[in-house]
Amino acid sequence: MSSFFVYFFSEDSRIKALVCTGNTFYSDAELYQTAKISTQTRPLLTPKFVLEDRLENLPLVQSASVYQEGKILKIEITEQTVIGYYVSENKNYALPLEGDPIEITEDHLENIVHFPLIAGFTKKQRQNLQKQFQEHQDVLGKEIIEKIAEIVPYESSYDANMLQITMQDGNKIYTSLDSLYMLSNYTSLLSSLQGENACLFLDSENSAIEKVNCDSFDPSKKEEDKKEQESEENSEGEEASEETATTDESLEEDASAAEEQPEDYYSTATDWVVDDSAFGMQYSAALDLYYDPGTSTYYRWNETTLSFDVVN
Repeated sequence: MSSFFVYFFSEDSRIKALVCTGNTFYSDAELYQTAKISTQTRPLLTPKFVLEDRLENLPLVQSASVYQEGKILKIEITEQTVIGYYVSENKNYALPLEGDPIEITEDHLENIVHFPLIAGFTKKQRQNLQKQFQEHQDVLGKEIIEKIAEIVPYESSYDANMLQITMQDGNKIYTSLDSLYMLSNYTSLLSSLQGENACLFLDSENSAIEKVNCDSFDPSKKEEDKKEQESEENSEGEEASEETATTDESLEEDASAAEEQPEDYYSTATDWVVDDSAFGMQYSAALDLYYDPGTSTYYRWNETTLSFDVVN
């Protein structure tokens, strides 16, 4: 008994070092504080399962294992996979792979740099996004999520539920929810991008990732190009002959008249060309219209809403 008391109150009964692994969101110091352990801790007084229960009470800790190697107490943490974070009513929330969103308190705000920003979505849309990551968690794990900087909605003429994903390296990816799982192929594609900022389109229907013209997805660039084209046309108009000026005036009249003409009138235009930047739709400069041969629908680009309007 005397030997036990001598050992218990000696330095040999205390932990000499603490080691923590697997944690990203929580710091080592915070985990030690939560578990209530230090280099003064005597393992005989605190069972390992008690320490593990304390750690697993943290919102983003999925599991914790505590074990001792000599005088070293080791903690292995498995944190929940976090898809990203979003802001609602001036509060920050982490969106985990499973379960309800978790509010990020002020003392953890610096840790949100580890997650992509999810902005512009409704609650239902965030749930749909969460569902996609759940269904494909085997390929959409932390390794891929860490490469993402931001996820925002992108409304196109043919899909109102597309996503614009900005990667940490500056590349942008446009995809539907159903094609999101193809992000798993992103790493293998990097070698062919040569380090340049690129825009990619995920096409699950054809199991392909296409490199596309970024300008076709950038509304501000469309506006700049339109103004530049108008400026060039004005400059050419001042130097053009009377015949050229008459031709330009005729084209403008045709485009204006198209607003009031029936649908079959549009087919009379002779300058329809395929516009690859508009996903294969045809474009007429004279009418300033896009045509989708698959649906036999005419569209006009709306700079106010940054989307295509159906022309009846």
